[in-house]
Amino acid sequence: MVKTAISFLLLLACFPARAQSGCTDPRATNYNPSATVNDGSCQYATTSAPLVTKTPLGSAVPESSGLIYTDRNLWTHNDSNNTPSFYKIDSTSGAIVQQVVITNVINVDWEDIAADAQNLYIGDFGNNNGDRRDLRVLRVPKADIGTGANVSVTAQAINFSYPDQTTFSPATNNHNFDCEAFFYSNDSLHLFTKNWADLRTKYYTIPAQPGTYVAHFKGSFNVNGLITAADLNPAGTGAALLGYNASTGATFMWLLSDFRGGQYLKGNKRRIELPNALLIGQAEGLTFVDQYRVFLSNEQINSIVNVPARLYALNTRPWLAQAVPTAARQAGSAGVSVSPNPARQAIRIARGTELAGALRLVLQDVQGRTVATGQLAAGQSTQELPVAGLAAGIYVLKMEATGAVFSQKVELQ
Repeated sequence: MVKTAISFLLLLACFPARAQSGCTDPRATNYNPSATVNDGSCQYATTSAPLVTKTPLGSAVPESSGLIYTDRNLWTHNDSNNTPSFYKIDSTSGAIVQQVVITNVINVDWEDIAADAQNLYIGDFGNNNGDRRDLRVLRVPKADIGTGANVSVTAQAINFSYPDQTTFSPATNNHNFDCEAFFYSNDSLHLFTKNWADLRTKYYTIPAQPGTYVAHFKGSFNVNGLITAADLNPAGTGAALLGYNASTGATFMWLLSDFRGGQYLKGNKRRIELPNALLIGQAEGLTFVDQYRVFLSNEQINSIVNVPARLYALNTRPWLAQAVPTAARQAGSAGVSVSPNPARQAIRIARGTELAGALRLVLQDVQGRTVATGQLAAGQSTQELPVAGLAAGIYVLKMEATGAVFSQKVELQ
């Protein structure tokens, strides 16, 4: 019998403890300090951010619809029914530095621009009516552009269709097969749709090589608006989707982070509210200029209000940079014990000799709302936090010391 028990224990030792999944971002309202694997469930409080206006754009690009920063150059282009040209612009003055005309195509509906080390890609895939059968990305080798002020080039076509589109009857602004956003990564182009009908975005990939393809559907999520631009930062650690709500003018940016292996929709998804379109125009262009800073551009508005085309800037570091590791330290690592757990009437917090000074006690529910607070004063070894009036469930107890935060998952019965 003893041999059997020992054998069983040895067998268990051969199998490591199963990693716990959950929200691993301490900035999230549903942060789980016990989670070691991010399952993409993080939720965040409403966050708004102002934009820094860098410069008006030149008169040649009143409808800046795409934006890309590559090789220390900033490129943009106009929307549909304009010349088949894209432009290098000075990010300080907004002036046109170079105009490049693609001579073997027309601008059906150019909506975004992307780049890899050798090529620029222009997304001619705008599809407001939902009836286009000629969706394509135009590829232009950078080596063909040269340095002249006015340059002519030819483009290769990457033609594609959506695997789930079965009808092509016109349905102006009432379908889910428009697209205005993409970026390049790992030999593929990553497309994010502008869903007029359900205000979601669908994510597809196509090869970055000339040819004709059926796009590969990768997933979707509810962005509550219309996505108009996308980009991946140079480190490959964060992506951004720009968009607006056509009914309210609300403008926003979704930041994607902590994803693995290019599974961009399976990590954190955080929405940042930007100034309304009445103030900044219809936001259409987006590009990372380094790991955290982004430039944005807009199409001019000449209707209810007059908003010129401009270049804006925003620093995403507060939301994309990795959270300070000490913010997620377990209470046990500082010699703090929490008992009983599960609890019904009160939680007893006791400290060992490893941690001196006062501890502020904050109990939060899974939505990040504070439901109880207390204090473990300097020199005090134990303190009880009453919880009798709280609903049963999972909570997080945060113990805030000078320069550090310690957390403990708590269950109430």
